[in-house]
Amino acid sequence: MLDTRKALHNGGILDVIKILSTNNESGRLDVSVGKTEGALFFKNGRLVDARVGDLTGFRAVNAVASMRDGRFTFDPSVRPPSVSSITPNERVVLKQFFGIETIDSSTDIDEVTLETHRLPLPLPPEPLPDTQPPRSSLYRGALILAMLFILIAVGAVALRNKYRERQQAIAPSIATTEQQPTPVKADGPPSTAVDQPVAAQDLSGKWNVVNSVQKTRYQAFQNMNIGFELTINQSGKSFTGAGRKVSENGRSLPASSRTPIEVKGSIDGDRVEAIFFESGALRKTNGRFVWRIDQASGRLNGTFASTAAGSSGKSAATREL
Repeated sequence: MLDTRKALHNGGILDVIKILSTNNESGRLDVSVGKTEGALFFKNGRLVDARVGDLTGFRAVNAVASMRDGRFTFDPSVRPPSVSSITPNERVVLKQFFGIETIDSSTDIDEVTLETHRLPLPLPPEPLPDTQPPRSSLYRGALILAMLFILIAVGAVALRNKYRERQQAIAPSIATTEQQPTPVKADGPPSTAVDQPVAAQDLSGKWNVVNSVQKTRYQAFQNMNIGFELTINQSGKSFTGAGRKVSENGRSLPASSRTPIEVKGSIDGDRVEAIFFESGALRKTNGRFVWRIDQASGRLNGTFASTAAGSSGKSAATREL
């Protein structure tokens, strides 16, 4: 399991949830602030369950989103629970308020059909000598039991249909879109041009990344420029990368000091977000990149934040030709 502990700042947990959703991750995201601990479970990028202290569902997610200076750890080896504490109404609110997709655990449970003809009828008690009841009474009792099982089956089907109707009634009706009038040229017929979706820019390849430390708890890191070599592999709007630290203030590092780094991220238009994990000589640290793509130069410009001495500052990446 990768060590993904990191400090939460400016809604960072929602960014982590977005990245886990984009990468279709499954597992448990543990969050802690002081003595308060919580866990969010994911399956294929969608939220299955959320618990923080005594809070569950939407209240737990809302509490996590408001946390500051907390830490999290994501464990992909943990299987999500089969039963969720998130109610149908909370699923709607999570989607509209936070943009979080959820899984209704009831949809993963196979439906059971009652088959009354397979249910064994109870055997009548063995009669005492000279006290055997009339055969017509036995038939009448069996008929009553059969009718009772049929009524139970019909009731179960009715309850299932009622539950489905209720689910459909509370589903958000946000599928309507406002139709815009077709622009009309002064000297011609109405335009029929349709905007085509813009594909995500391909970041695959080798990059040189430089982080300029502007804020840190360790004075020796102040104003330091840290260089990395990073190879990115992109699939659709998500990507992964691996590399190593290679320089400090322009000075090349020896092989023993070139610590490895891994990244996972996503692309939304010209915005690039990624979390990174660095295996240092003494301990593992993690952090976050937020870049913008410069369409003219192809460079990535933005910021970084790391748990290494609480460092943060500017970050720039240049693709190797």
